Amino acid sequence: MSGLWWLFNVLAHLAWLCSGLVQVWDIPGDYCRTRSGGCCPGRIDQCSVPILRTLCYCDAFCDRRENPDCCPDYHEFCLGISKPATSPEPLQITGGSLKTISIVCSKCVAIPGDPRRTELICEQEACLIQPDLIEQVNRLELGWKASNYSDFWSKTLQEGLSLKLGTLEPERTVRNMFPILKIYERSSIPRSFDSRQKWGEWIQPVRDQGWCGASWAFSTTAVASDRRAIQSNGRFQDVLSVQHLVDCTPRKKEGCKGYYLDRAWNYMRKAGLTTEACYPYTSGLGGEIGTCKIPKSFWKNGIIQSSVPPCANQLARSQPPYKIKNVEYDIMHEIMTNGPVQGESPIMKIYSDFFMYRGGIYSATRLRPSQPTGFHAVRIVGWGEDYVNGSPKKYWLVANSWGPEWGENGFFRITRGVNECDIEMFVIGAWSDLRKRNKGSSRRRRHKNLVY
Repeated sequence: MSGLWWLFNVLAHLAWLCSGLVQVWDIPGDYCRTRSGGCCPGRIDQCSVPILRTLCYCDAFCDRRENPDCCPDYHEFCLGISKPATSPEPLQITGGSLKTISIVCSKCVAIPGDPRRTELICEQEACLIQPDLIEQVNRLELGWKASNYSDFWSKTLQEGLSLKLGTLEPERTVRNMFPILKIYERSSIPRSFDSRQKWGEWIQPVRDQGWCGASWAFSTTAVASDRRAIQSNGRFQDVLSVQHLVDCTPRKKEGCKGYYLDRAWNYMRKAGLTTEACYPYTSGLGGEIGTCKIPKSFWKNGIIQSSVPPCANQLARSQPPYKIKNVEYDIMHEIMTNGPVQGESPIMKIYSDFFMYRGGIYSATRLRPSQPTGFHAVRIVGWGEDYVNGSPKKYWLVANSWGPEWGENGFFRITRGVNECDIEMFVIGAWSDLRKRNKGSSRRRRHKNLVY
């Protein structure tokens, strides 16, 4: 059955021409034509129709060369481009040589030969979007829903683990940090809390790391920005620069393929970070880092180097991060008192089903135990309770860094109090260093390189 399912999945999604060399056929039928609401402009993930236990789309975003997932009748019904009314044609290869094509997320080599029967040799990698897993999750009624995401469709699971996560597991010395001691009355902690309701616009919105394994940088700068605004009573509300952190941290890593949270905080403590407006994020497009524009020593002969943006004159620093005990109420008290928290748990241990989360209170199904997992740094902003299958269930409210189109407007809820996916294992917070001070020698002090 798995072979048949793979074949049907191939036929459902190969609905385009590859440089004029490859022709494929669709599964004929009325999809967009019978959909309530018909076709949609732009990108609307809900503009979809079931097809072979997965979804095809009727929005304009589906019609992309690198990642098409349109319904078979999209071009004819939505765009008025008619197809020849002929029987399905076989896959045709021209040119007399091997051609590489993509089928769903796999790279396949088409071996030329009899044009009526083309052989394909395909990689056997797991896809990031797995329609049968989506169907299983939704059928089991686990308290959360799964669905397809167009941006994820053509990617492999390994690409997702490498480029949508990007936080390295803490070293043993870091994991063994002593947590701070918290004294409080449990009765003072409400059943639900949302940092956005208490601090409003001081809490940073969800951002999108793109295809760059930089969750470590996004969660660090988001927590630092939140707490800097809270600590300064709204005086400093700038978004701190992710790209500054990605480009300039001393590291033994390859660009967007991950880093350690403690070293990210240490860089911010010693060198400081500028704002997003000064040093905008670009690595999400191509997965590459650039040359550091603001090195630690950017003063020369008492003046700022010409290659350094003038807005780098003022940088935000943090104090050393501290560990919060992996006790549910300690974490809750920290959030409601001092602001959102971060860590490598929130360095979460990510299972393959998490990429397909659409809404509800997440808990890992482990329906694919043989598939690899990874670690992800996120920002916990609150908590609450909801009813699942008639029973109350506690959850953490967490901001992800995959954009507002993913999950619940970029957030997700995850089971609270049982260390689901290790999310309560290693939680940290940090305060900004708001002291005005001069950096470097007396010569530099004359130029007022103020660091906040």
